[in-house]
Amino acid sequence: MYGVSKISIEPGVMMISVQDAAFSAGSLARYLQIFADTGIVVDMISQSAPHGTRLDFSFTASSGDLPLVMKAISAAKLDPDAKAAPLISVGYSKLNLFGEEMVASCGVAARALSALAAAGIEVHLITTSDLDISLLVRSENEDAAYEALRQAYEL
Repeated sequence: MYGVSKISIEPGVMMISVQDAAFSAGSLARYLQIFADTGIVVDMISQSAPHGTRLDFSFTASSGDLPLVMKAISAAKLDPDAKAAPLISVGYSKLNLFGEEMVASCGVAARALSALAAAGIEVHLITTSDLDISLLVRSENEDAAYEALRQAYEL
């Protein structure tokens, strides 16, 4: 309902955040290529609007890929634009809201964020497309988040 027809959960997710990267055409591409070359599947890519000549971005990967991520981080430290090493946070779950009607529905993300806020659940990362919204929450909030979203969308 309300544009969402399915909610799925992906446990065991980590977030990799790069703060204060150089704002350039190739900055994010360079980081993502380092992770791709290491064999890491990334998801939920989110980039901030630039602040001056710098920007922040985050993306997720499976927590099972932590050894590969550490290898990629070593390569990323060689990046001349990096002011600090990327931050790695584990212990997340991704909830994905899907609906073919989402593209023509108003307030789908607002409903999700309101439901999670009412349940006291923080969203650490959000990405969207025409047909889905992905929300990153702490793993310990996975069940409560799923229930809050299920009720919000009457599923």
